[in-house]
Amino acid sequence: MIKPLSRMTARFDTSSSKAPFYATPVGVWAIVALWGLSHLLLRALSTPVLGTDDMFENVLVQTLEPGYMLRQPPLYEWLLWSAQQVFGPTIWAALFIKYGLISLAALFLFLIARKALFDPRLAALCAFSYSLYYQFGWNLHEGVTHTVVLTTACAASAFFFLKALETEKLAFYLLFGAVAGAGLLGKHSYPLFALALVLAALSDAHWRGRFRWAGLCLVPVAAAFVYSPYALWILSEGLKLLASVSDTMGVTAQTPHIARAGEGLGKLTFGLVGFSVPLVPLLILLFWPRFLRRIQPDGASLNAVARLCGRTVLVMIVLTALLIVVTGATYVKERHMHPLLLLLPIYLFADLERFEFKSRWRWLAVVMLAVVAVAFLARVPGLIAPDKFWCGGKCRHMKPYADLQAPLSELGAAEATLIADDGYTGGNMRVLFPDARIVTKAIPARVPPRGKCFYIWEEGDREPELPAQDRFSKNAYWDAADPKSARYLTGNWPHLWKRQGWRTTWWGVAELDPDQTICR
Repeated sequence: MIKPLSRMTARFDTSSSKAPFYATPVGVWAIVALWGLSHLLLRALSTPVLGTDDMFENVLVQTLEPGYMLRQPPLYEWLLWSAQQVFGPTIWAALFIKYGLISLAALFLFLIARKALFDPRLAALCAFSYSLYYQFGWNLHEGVTHTVVLTTACAASAFFFLKALETEKLAFYLLFGAVAGAGLLGKHSYPLFALALVLAALSDAHWRGRFRWAGLCLVPVAAAFVYSPYALWILSEGLKLLASVSDTMGVTAQTPHIARAGEGLGKLTFGLVGFSVPLVPLLILLFWPRFLRRIQPDGASLNAVARLCGRTVLVMIVLTALLIVVTGATYVKERHMHPLLLLLPIYLFADLERFEFKSRWRWLAVVMLAVVAVAFLARVPGLIAPDKFWCGGKCRHMKPYADLQAPLSELGAAEATLIADDGYTGGNMRVLFPDARIVTKAIPARVPPRGKCFYIWEEGDREPELPAQDRFSKNAYWDAADPKSARYLTGNWPHLWKRQGWRTTWWGVAELDPDQTICR
């Protein structure tokens, strides 16, 4: 016999009709936003240097374009360009977009969890528990660009799809379609998530009868409207998208198809396990009686929303595996698992809510707070003492590009064409010189040429043995004529307690004839 809802929820002390602030939509958004703001301030106030991914994007968005590359759709670039109109081409713009989107994703995930769970406090805990995914709690803070857009689009589309099924209102189908269009503009992998949602709903009798087919027909219309600027750009570029994606996904290798498919499936398995850490192992550890079936639920079964979340995860994994088998894709990494496991915590929390685990939820909250605090504090040493012990050998986020600003300004680089040897140098040159024209080997300039032109390359942490002009000839990635002049510049790394000059990075700078092809 199923116990009454009031009796079941009483186990979680929810007798009060009003949820605490932290378990309301505004509260969840505010807490996640404050979490993001703390990391934003820690990073931006410590160093202005752009790290992985952000540096590449900073070169890309010197202009607003309907499309930038065939490998990735442009919504992130559009958002970053918009933020740079306020913050400039700085780390502040990139971090504002990142943490702003994550706070929105958390809000939508909470709204879904609120439908899947009876206790609003558990729904809030579920939303906060995403910080126990390594990719959210740690890896998110350095790098990660288009994936943040994808994550937010998946969370929002799942919510609006649920609202469309629940209310049968056409407005929510249109919103689902619009968000689906944004997802398509976020990453090319998004359609799998939308398809998984629909297939999961069709597999459940509760939801199958609630489809409004007229509304479903509106979804691709709204999505196509949102996606159209990029679609037109793709058409103008020809049919190179398929080749570009094939190269990226590793489906054009000479290895036999069956071997590539096996490798891809192995990487998928490894990625799913790795992405789940430490959240899923921690839930298994704390709630082991449920997973070993040593305890019985209180009679309540999973509600339809929780079932839909669980089935979406399963369908998404199956679709991804089938795609790997068909295409032989091998470019499958842990950081690609966001849409596959995005709804898994909601399903797991809804399942565990059915059992008598009151004190264990408190332990989960304590562990979560501890992990969040440790993750924040663990970033500090690498910012104040960027040596090999504290942040590894590269510590790119602390590289002393700022020391180049004064000598390059004296050479006239502030409004010149600056050709960089790689994206790290190029992206950070734009931080120092917002009005310069930045060019890299991977990203041609879309702005008019300038009266002066320089090539800047990084030599490393050892003083070069050869003159700068000789090193220029070896480092230039084009058929280069002799430069007008060439010299070395240095930057001293900061450190809280080591003497100045404990580590020095050398760069070469060559002034080129502005009429050279590379400068035009």
